[in-house]
Amino acid sequence: MDVSVKVDTSIYKNSSAKLKRQLPYAGAVAVNNVSVLIRGEERSAMRRVFVKPTRFTLNSVLVERATKRSGVSKIHIRDEATKGTAPEKYLAPAVFGTARNEKRFERALHAAGLLPSGWYVVPGEAARLNKHGNITATTYSKILSQVRANPDPMQNATNSKRSKAKRGITKGYFVGKIEGTLGVWQRVGYKRRRSARPILIFVEGRPNYRKRFPFYQIAEGIARRHLPIELDKALSHAIATAKP
Repeated sequence: MDVSVKVDTSIYKNSSAKLKRQLPYAGAVAVNNVSVLIRGEERSAMRRVFVKPTRFTLNSVLVERATKRSGVSKIHIRDEATKGTAPEKYLAPAVFGTARNEKRFERALHAAGLLPSGWYVVPGEAARLNKHGNITATTYSKILSQVRANPDPMQNATNSKRSKAKRGITKGYFVGKIEGTLGVWQRVGYKRRRSARPILIFVEGRPNYRKRFPFYQIAEGIARRHLPIELDKALSHAIATAKP
């Protein structure tokens, strides 16, 4: 996911030799300045579109600067990540309006035979979300360890947890269907007033995302408005400071 910014040098074919000599340098300066403006506006759009985007997401907009030789600057979304999913992958549905990709957590549930084929996971009403509107990786890991590795939530419990379980207090996660809704539930309450809260709901069919992050439109708009201005400034400076 990237856009390129460059100067159309053909419009300067009848210009003076002095201007043509400065054009490669001025063009590189201009497209680099415009690319920085685009990166700033892309980040601002992320803050408007997404709920408290993480610093990693905001910093995923990168600029590959132009040189006098290349004359082209590129703005792109980071396509790799040391841990987790690369920003380019999880931002693509918001840019193109496509169905979202399968998450690692969903793949693990599929592999364990707990999530039916062709089904996906969405947060339930009782899911605790972080400030970015997501379920934390710690919570996902805890759920997996209980629903996949420990069908009995008290199997590897500490003595304190076993004591609470005997008194009817248990907060283990489990996969099941309650009132026709399949998902991951959390047991809460006491023995005589026990209930279950919906943490994750299983839905059939891939969830779709609408287009809401106009990555390409932002870049095009900034380039159209600012490239002529930046190029004019860069050329004026280059000609004024050029060596005889």
